[in-house]
Amino acid sequence: MEGIHILANLYGCKNKEILLSEKLLKKEIQALIKKSGLGIVGKCFYKFKNAGVTGIFLISESHVSVHTWPEKNNSINLDIFTCNVSGNNEDKARSLFEDLKDLFSPTKIKSKVVIR
Repeated sequence: MEGIHILANLYGCKNKEILLSEKLLKKEIQALIKKSGLGIVGKCFYKFKNAGVTGIFLISESHVSVHTWPEKNNSINLDIFTCNVSGNNEDKARSLFEDLKDLFSPTKIKSKVVIR
């Protein structure tokens, strides 16, 4: 069954504090995943010294990953993949992406959607 994979680069994000804080980034993204109706089953984050954060949420539908680059134009790489085994999760994935864009407030976005 098809799933949706959203790949995005966000540039010039307004809230640099989130990009630098593992704790805040994890808290904010976790709240938005729960709001979307997707199911979190695990997570792993790593804060780089004097740089950004890499994190992944394992969700029952697949995964959500984020890589922040505060040192490179306050940029973020996002990856949201949901499969549709238990139902169509496309709207949940798209809703999560919209909420993440609102959270980070980028000045420029490059994104690609792949149906897989």
